[in-house]
Amino acid sequence: MSNRIGNALPMRRARCRRFLRFGGAGANVSTMKPRAAGASTFLLFVELALLAGCESGQAPPEAPGSAELVDVFAFDGIVELGEDPADSIAQPGAFVERRRGGFVLADRLLPRIRTYGDDGRLEAAFGRFGTRDPWSFRRVIGVAETATGGIVSPGHGKSLVYLTGALERDTIVEVSGADETRDVVAFGPDLLLEMSEEGWTPLGDERLPLFHRLVGNQVEWSRYGYPFVPSERPYWTSFAEFLAAVAGDSVFAITTLGYPAVVYNRAGDSVGTIGAPSPSFRPIPVLEPGALVDQSPGGGLAGFLASFDVIGRIDVVADSYLVVTLGSLELPLYTWLHASLDVYDRHTGVKLHEDVPLPEGSQVLGGGRFLYLLTDREGPPWRIAKLRLRAS
Repeated sequence: MSNRIGNALPMRRARCRRFLRFGGAGANVSTMKPRAAGASTFLLFVELALLAGCESGQAPPEAPGSAELVDVFAFDGIVELGEDPADSIAQPGAFVERRRGGFVLADRLLPRIRTYGDDGRLEAAFGRFGTRDPWSFRRVIGVAETATGGIVSPGHGKSLVYLTGALERDTIVEVSGADETRDVVAFGPDLLLEMSEEGWTPLGDERLPLFHRLVGNQVEWSRYGYPFVPSERPYWTSFAEFLAAVAGDSVFAITTLGYPAVVYNRAGDSVGTIGAPSPSFRPIPVLEPGALVDQSPGGGLAGFLASFDVIGRIDVVADSYLVVTLGSLELPLYTWLHASLDVYDRHTGVKLHEDVPLPEGSQVLGGGRFLYLLTDREGPPWRIAKLRLRAS
């Protein structure tokens, strides 16, 4: 927790007192007893967000980097995810806000996809582990809602698994020219697919495109090649992932290793870039081959991961704003930790806020009408806060 937030709390409590309906029951947030440090930090944010409304006449921050989370976002409610005791969530993963309300949530560790109502009520679940059954998954890395309200997720190899809105089996499609499908994002009536093409090798220098617009079952165009040459950047391919967000006719593609995002229009034309790191962002170092064999304290893989920052997510919120989540990568299991946010006007490219700190232990799940924030990544219970951009 920053000193700025901690010092402001007594003053704001003295000015006004409010109550929060939390988890369906009325509760005074100043006297709630959270079960963990992450929950405590988040409840502090909730209290400040509510009490901030009692102060009138405050001018918004004038420059990027001068805002706290409560300055940028208004708290719009929280939902606790319903669970089937026989089918518990291992860890929330890929998230999609549904057009008609509710959301889809994949399990990061288990091969399960679940749908929920706006109130967090569990509606349906699908998926089991397997490597040969085309309706099974090893992991569920991405999910998207189709134009007709169905759900689609990458399957084995070059396949896409289509489910109905109620998570019943629909169809399986193989993408021509693909070696492996990885992630999927809705792009109007079409899909934006992250996949490797046939013949792709992770250490090659071909810079083959990573994102593909899928119209029906055909690839319309392919864009965004590797932003670096793997042979010139030893180890980087082990830590780089590739992210995309869609708004209107625009695609924003970026690597987890840093800015900028490349912007494409619906036709696949590159129309510019957006985003720049703040002075506090630590870029990934360029290492020589063999550098990570160092076993001295602070050296090796753990020391390397601690030396740079990453981009954990890129999301569109309220249609007009691009929110970039920044953080770090930790062992074990290459855990992505979220620490702060940069916010841009996606139409003008202007950075509105930078380095907006997130509550400790929280995790950004996705965008849409709101920014959806998992309040404590170490749950259960699993609670998701809906944050509304004040600018919107």
